Amino acid sequence: MKRTRKEVRKAILNVLSDGKEHSYGELERRANTNWQTIRDHCEELQIFEVLEISKEDKVKITKKGREILKKI
Repeated sequence: MKRTRKEVRKAILNVLSDGKEHSYGELERRANTNWQTIRDHCEELQIFEVLEISKEDKVKITKKGREILKKI
């Protein structure tokens, strides 16, 4: 069964909730979805300041992202 966008984003944020930086590949494995999907969701979430993507393509959750994760 295909997961909803909300479920995929929640899985990504759950992985990031440890406060560490993660690569797209690590998020792919831990959130159990493909690399392209991870990258697309992360780029969209960055627009809303839910997470940050470094120049090295490392992803980290923001304070705003933590607050949103508590609500979903």
